[in-house]
Amino acid sequence: MTLREAVEAFSDAEDIEERDASYAGECFDSLVFRNSEFASVDFSSSSFHDAVFTDVVFDSCDFSNADFSSSSFLRVTFLSCRLTGVSFLSARMRKTAFRNAAARYASFDSCSMEGCSLVSSEFPDSSFASVRHSALSITDSDISSAIFRGTPLAGVSLTGSSIGGIILSDNLKEMRGAELDIAQAMDLVRILGVDIIA
Repeated sequence: MTLREAVEAFSDAEDIEERDASYAGECFDSLVFRNSEFASVDFSSSSFHDAVFTDVVFDSCDFSNADFSSSSFLRVTFLSCRLTGVSFLSARMRKTAFRNAAARYASFDSCSMEGCSLVSSEFPDSSFASVRHSALSITDSDISSAIFRGTPLAGVSLTGSSIGGIILSDNLKEMRGAELDIAQAMDLVRILGVDIIA
């Protein structure tokens, strides 16, 4: 069964393996996805508002400007996907991984993220404001000029990631307890307007 056939049959999208298809601009609001894998599928500008994803892999898919607002994710992997301008507003994520993803201008505002990982991915100019999280992992990723206001990063290691221009509260309270390397610490000092003289 293809995803289109599942939608036409008013069925859950379960046990689907689909490749090289296009669903650009289509609506999948409130649809349930289970045990499925999508490779090189175009979902650009599609809507997944309030959808549910469990044990799903997206490999090299295009989600540019897609809307996942209020959706739920459990054991989902976005591998080498394009996520430019995607909205995950108020989504709930557990054990969800973003690997080699390109996600400039993505919004994760007010998300809940439990046991999630951002690995070797690009999130410049994205927003992670007011995110609630536990066991969040950010590894070798670009979060430069990203917004983290209201998202405490205590216990999160940012070493090896690009954080230049990161946007925080005026007192940088989000960084209390975060793990940084020397270069990153210097970036934060510059945010405070301090000139560093070697």
